[in-house]
Amino acid sequence: MPEAAAANRTQASSLLDELRAIRERADLLIARVPDDLVFGWQPANGRGWSVGQCLDHLSQGNRLYIAGIRDALANAPREADAITAPIRSTWPGRKFIAMMEPGSRKMKAPKKIHPRSADNRAQVWGEFTRGLDEMEAIIRDADHVDLNGPTLPSPLFKLSRMRVGTAFRILFAHMRRHIRQAERVLETRLIEAPKGER
Repeated sequence: MPEAAAANRTQASSLLDELRAIRERADLLIARVPDDLVFGWQPANGRGWSVGQCLDHLSQGNRLYIAGIRDALANAPREADAITAPIRSTWPGRKFIAMMEPGSRKMKAPKKIHPRSADNRAQVWGEFTRGLDEMEAIIRDADHVDLNGPTLPSPLFKLSRMRVGTAFRILFAHMRRHIRQAERVLETRLIEAPKGER
């Protein structure tokens, strides 16, 4: 996704557009999952992540980042007008965002956000969408905060800090990555499963 927002758009509206596209993609994914059996099916003879595990992994990562973002925004200065300056990231921030996007090299998930057993479609999906709702509310509330200013410690890497705008962009790239992974898992399941189990 392009880093800079259109000149006459606010930082918040740019982020909300990205989040809306992610939510729409996730809605299309879950609409194709008929039941808990398909939701919890793992490819590669059980070695790969299921659709449910992809979403659980995202929920855990989102929860960690949202907590840090909330803390960073709590005392951030608010301007009289909504912020229209482009969201900018440092070179390491841009690099990390790119590493999270679909199609980048495979990486091992940190232990603290490794997916749990995730066979209950309603439960896992509910947790994931509640995280999206919380993220949306935070972005709307921060419309008058310059997201290039406040920083937060990385939830996953010690001694590293990032701007709030960068943190949102990392979250969004990460969600696109694993929603795409979940789509591929579902496609594999529908191809491989016997007709009576699709």
